[in-house]
Amino acid sequence: MLKKLLSIAAIMPCLTVLALAQTVLYPAVPGMRTSEVYSVAVNGEDAWVEAVGPGGMEDLHTLNLSAEGSQTFVISVNEDIESYSIQPKSYGIKGVADGKTLTVTLDSPMKLYIRVNQLPYLAIFSNPLEKGAPSRKDRNVDYYGPGNHDVGEIQVRDGQTIYIAGGANVNGRLTGTAKDVTICGRGSFTGNARLNDCENLRVEGIYMRNTRGWANTITNSVNTSYDNVKIFSHTGVWGLDGINPVSCKGFDINDCFIRTRDDCIAIKSNGDPQKFDLSSRDITVRNSTMIGWDHADGVTLGFELNGGVVENIKVTNCDILSARGSGRTGGHAAFSIVCDGESQVKDIYFEDIRVEAAIEYKNLEIILTEAERYGNGRMGSISGVYLKNVSWENAFKPFTIVGHPTRYVENVVFTNCYVGGKLLTGVEDADFQMEFTRDIMFVPGGKVEYERYPEQDGEIKTRVSGQRRIQR
Repeated sequence: MLKKLLSIAAIMPCLTVLALAQTVLYPAVPGMRTSEVYSVAVNGEDAWVEAVGPGGMEDLHTLNLSAEGSQTFVISVNEDIESYSIQPKSYGIKGVADGKTLTVTLDSPMKLYIRVNQLPYLAIFSNPLEKGAPSRKDRNVDYYGPGNHDVGEIQVRDGQTIYIAGGANVNGRLTGTAKDVTICGRGSFTGNARLNDCENLRVEGIYMRNTRGWANTITNSVNTSYDNVKIFSHTGVWGLDGINPVSCKGFDINDCFIRTRDDCIAIKSNGDPQKFDLSSRDITVRNSTMIGWDHADGVTLGFELNGGVVENIKVTNCDILSARGSGRTGGHAAFSIVCDGESQVKDIYFEDIRVEAAIEYKNLEIILTEAERYGNGRMGSISGVYLKNVSWENAFKPFTIVGHPTRYVENVVFTNCYVGGKLLTGVEDADFQMEFTRDIMFVPGGKVEYERYPEQDGEIKTRVSGQRRIQR
């Protein structure tokens, strides 16, 4: 008996781990395309892998599940695995290749972007387990269970919840104005959203696929959040942005995965100034992965910054895997500010960002234009851009900071930033292309203090301690 008890005790840790691990797999959606490239088993159970897109490298193959605890993915392809990549690199996830299979183990839910040989990419969307799914019987809930649903236009209404269950896909358009709207679930939405003048809009958990225009255009809205949303825009080239906060106040984008043909996230100030305040403020992008697939930045402010104040924008703890494509400023960047209008841009923060090597044109772009590329000829300003703990893997792409002969880009501070693994201490450490700038500063590391002080004209300025100032 004692020997038996000791034997049970010896395997208890394994039993505890197994008890904590839980995966919820979702059924194939009728009418949707099953991947012929990848098959995947999760903790020994076969999972549905969907192929989205017109074919080839424009496809994205996706596995969407919910989980808690450890998950082991056995990924199989139809050819011997000679090479593979698992991104974001910052996650430190390693795989084991053996013949035609790649095994990947995760300790907790996360989103991975995997490529095997020269095959199209596989995205694993491992979501946290759902908590508190709404009831079908609630009259304020539009409930879409497993299956394919063609709904056309959905006009949002006050207090509405749109719930898309795992294994469901909704084909449609979201439009209108409302308060206290929630769009959630573990299913997918094929279409786009055009929402205006909303308050307390929450989008959580869904997987959006889009081929027509900006996927999410949220205009003049207050207190908006996108959490654990996956977005894939494909097939077209221009105008396929992922999320566009336009003249919004209070907008939080957290734990999202965005692969788009055009800009992944584009913050704008645009519209009729007679109808609403064009200012954009208090916007955060955090804990997210951006893949600018064709003509795209990871995160951009602009082009359309056509009025009001654009301030207190913070991008933090994000991975930008690629940025590609030419454009009206000479090429897209990992992240950028392009003020092509009369907005006053200030207090912009980029912190704890990892930019991987697949950058086609520029690492960084901060440009104040003559306001005639999309704008109406009335120029704005850029002053107060703070970059801290940012690393760019590609040392060969330039940093473009350009103002205008009549109005300089001012007060851009690099703190503890790295380019190609090298600490950035000044313009000689990378390819800086600068013109019409003032107070470009470098703080190699350590504590950074921002001191606010008034100038003679009453304008508030920022002084940074320990900097190395470059005047141009």
